[in-house]
Amino acid sequence: MSLPDLPVFFDMKYVDKDGNLTPDASLYNDNLWQTLNELVRQVNSGLQLPQATTSEITSYGANTTVPVGTIWFDTDIAKLKVKTAASTIETITST
Repeated sequence: MSLPDLPVFFDMKYVDKDGNLTPDASLYNDNLWQTLNELVRQVNSGLQLPQATTSEITSYGANTTVPVGTIWFDTDIAKLKVKTAASTIETITST
Protein backbone atom coordinates (compact mmCIF):
# COMPACT_ATOMS: atom_id res chain seq x y z
CA MET A 1 0.00 0.00 0.00
CA SER A 2 1.39 3.38 -0.92
CA LEU A 3 1.16 6.43 1.26
CA PRO A 4 -1.06 9.31 0.21
CA ASP A 5 0.75 12.51 -0.68
CA LEU A 6 1.08 15.14 1.99
CA PRO A 7 -1.37 17.97 1.38
CA VAL A 8 -0.03 20.93 -0.54
CA PHE A 9 0.64 23.87 1.73
CA PHE A 10 -1.08 27.04 0.62
CA ASP A 11 -1.44 30.58 1.92
CA MET A 12 -4.55 30.41 4.07
CA LYS A 13 -6.05 32.13 7.02
CA TYR A 14 -5.21 29.70 9.82
CA VAL A 15 -7.43 30.99 12.63
CA ASP A 16 -10.47 33.21 12.83
CA LYS A 17 -10.81 36.32 15.02
CA ASP A 18 -11.63 34.14 18.03
CA GLY A 19 -8.55 31.96 17.58
CA ASN A 20 -10.42 28.94 16.16
CA LEU A 21 -9.08 27.04 13.15
CA THR A 22 -10.63 28.10 9.87
CA PRO A 23 -12.29 25.38 7.73
CA ASP A 24 -9.27 25.41 5.35
CA ALA A 25 -6.82 25.04 8.23
CA SER A 26 -8.89 22.27 9.78
CA LEU A 27 -9.04 20.36 6.48
CA TYR A 28 -5.30 20.82 5.93
CA ASN A 29 -4.50 19.57 9.45
CA ASP A 30 -6.84 16.60 9.03
CA ASN A 31 -5.26 15.58 5.71
CA LEU A 32 -1.77 15.99 7.14
CA TRP A 33 -2.67 13.95 10.23
CA GLN A 34 -4.19 11.14 8.14
CA THR A 35 -1.09 10.87 5.95
CA LEU A 36 1.35 10.94 8.86
CA ASN A 37 -0.78 8.48 10.83
CA GLU A 38 -0.75 6.06 7.88
CA LEU A 39 3.04 6.37 7.71
CA VAL A 40 3.35 5.56 11.42
CA ARG A 41 0.95 2.61 11.02
CA GLN A 42 2.95 1.19 8.11
CA VAL A 43 6.31 1.63 9.84
CA ASN A 44 5.02 0.03 13.04
CA SER A 45 3.59 -2.98 11.20
CA GLY A 46 6.76 -3.55 9.14
CA LEU A 47 7.93 -1.87 5.99
CA GLN A 48 6.89 -3.53 2.77
CA LEU A 49 9.03 -2.86 -0.26
CA PRO A 50 7.51 -2.51 -3.72
CA GLN A 51 7.12 -5.88 -5.43
CA ALA A 52 7.89 -6.55 -9.08
CA THR A 53 8.91 -9.37 -11.38
CA THR A 54 12.48 -9.87 -12.57
CA SER A 55 11.69 -8.42 -16.00
CA GLU A 56 9.93 -5.39 -14.52
CA ILE A 57 12.89 -4.68 -12.25
CA THR A 58 15.33 -5.12 -15.15
CA SER A 59 13.44 -2.50 -17.12
CA TYR A 60 13.83 -0.02 -14.25
CA GLY A 61 17.62 -0.18 -14.64
CA ALA A 62 17.62 1.93 -17.81
CA ASN A 63 14.80 4.17 -16.60
CA THR A 64 16.42 7.49 -15.65
CA THR A 65 13.45 8.50 -13.51
CA VAL A 66 14.13 5.58 -11.15
CA PRO A 67 16.89 6.80 -8.80
CA VAL A 68 19.95 4.85 -7.71
CA GLY A 69 19.22 3.27 -4.31
CA THR A 70 15.71 2.10 -5.20
CA ILE A 71 14.94 -1.32 -3.69
CA TRP A 72 12.38 -3.93 -4.79
CA PHE A 73 11.30 -7.40 -3.76
CA ASP A 74 11.65 -9.66 -6.81
CA THR A 75 8.59 -11.91 -6.75
CA ASP A 76 10.08 -14.37 -9.26
CA ILE A 77 13.11 -15.28 -7.13
CA ALA A 78 12.01 -14.09 -3.66
CA LYS A 79 15.08 -11.84 -3.27
CA LEU A 80 15.68 -8.14 -2.75
CA LYS A 81 17.18 -6.13 -5.60
CA VAL A 82 18.70 -2.65 -5.57
CA LYS A 83 19.59 -0.20 -8.34
CA THR A 84 23.25 0.66 -7.73
CA ALA A 85 23.99 2.65 -10.90
CA ALA A 86 22.45 3.48 -14.26
CA SER A 87 21.34 0.19 -15.87
CA THR A 88 22.76 -1.79 -12.90
CA ILE A 89 20.44 -3.83 -10.70
CA GLU A 90 22.05 -6.07 -8.09
CA THR A 91 20.48 -8.95 -6.18
CA ILE A 92 20.92 -8.93 -2.42
CA THR A 93 21.87 -12.41 -1.28
CA SER A 94 22.66 -13.88 2.11
CA THR A 95 25.99 -15.53 2.76
